[in-house]
Amino acid sequence: MARIQLYILVSIVIISAITGWYLINPTEEKPYISEEVSFLASDGIKISATWYVPKELEAPYKPVILSHEFDGDRQDWNPFISDFVERGYAILAYDIRGFGESQNVDKSEEYYDTLISDIEGAVTYLRTRNDVIIDRIGIVGAQLGGNIAYAASGYIEEIKVSVVISPSADIGSLIRGEGVDTFNPHSILFQYLDTERTNIQPLIDRAEEPKTSRLYRPESPSVRASGISLLHRDLRALSDLLRYLDENL
Repeated sequence: MARIQLYILVSIVIISAITGWYLINPTEEKPYISEEVSFLASDGIKISATWYVPKELEAPYKPVILSHEFDGDRQDWNPFISDFVERGYAILAYDIRGFGESQNVDKSEEYYDTLISDIEGAVTYLRTRNDVIIDRIGIVGAQLGGNIAYAASGYIEEIKVSVVISPSADIGSLIRGEGVDTFNPHSILFQYLDTERTNIQPLIDRAEEPKTSRLYRPESPSVRASGISLLHRDLRALSDLLRYLDENL
C-alpha cells in the first residue's frame, strides 16, 4: 500500500513539473518576430526596448509605442503583443528610464517632466527604420505610461493617436502641459475606472477634439483593475483599444 502511495505521489510531482515547464515555455508559435533594441532619449539617457513585427505581413507597418506603469517594465505588455501584431501593427515596447533595463536615473521631483524625452528618442529611433510608416505612430500607455502617452500626443507631431489608460492628473507640470501654449493633446482614447473619473477629468478637459472616453466598472471594489490590469480584467477594454487604433491610426 505504501509503495502504491509513493508511486502516485511521484507521478503527481512529475506531471506537475511537466505542466509547469510548458506553462513557462509555451510551444505555440508566436505570430511575430522580435528584436532587442536600444536607443537614446533626446536628453541622452539610454533606453532599452523590444521591437516586434508581424511574421506573416510585409512592411511597412504602422508602429505603436507601448509605455508601462510605474515600477513595471516592458514585459508587462507581453500578454497583448500578439493582439497588436495580428492586426498588422509593429510594436516598440520600451522600459521607461529608471525601470527594467533602461538607464537608471534619480526619481526626484523633476523626474516626471523628463519622461517625454524617452518618447522623443523612440520617434527618432523609428525614423531610422525602413519598415515603418513614420507619420502614423500610435502610443498606448497605462498609469504612468498613460501620462506619457497623453503628453506625447500634445508635444510630438508624429504621434497621431494615443490610448491613455488610468493616468493621473497629479504627475509633473510639464507632462500635463501646464504653461505650455503649444501643448495640444488630441486624438486620445481615455480608458479608466469609474472610481478614477474625478482624478482623470482635468486631463480629459484639457485634451482637444477628437477625443473619446470609455469608463469601466470593476467586478468588485476589492479587484484591482486599473492600468494594464484593466485589459486583463475587462475584455471590453482591450477590444475598445484595438478598435480605436484600427479606426484612427
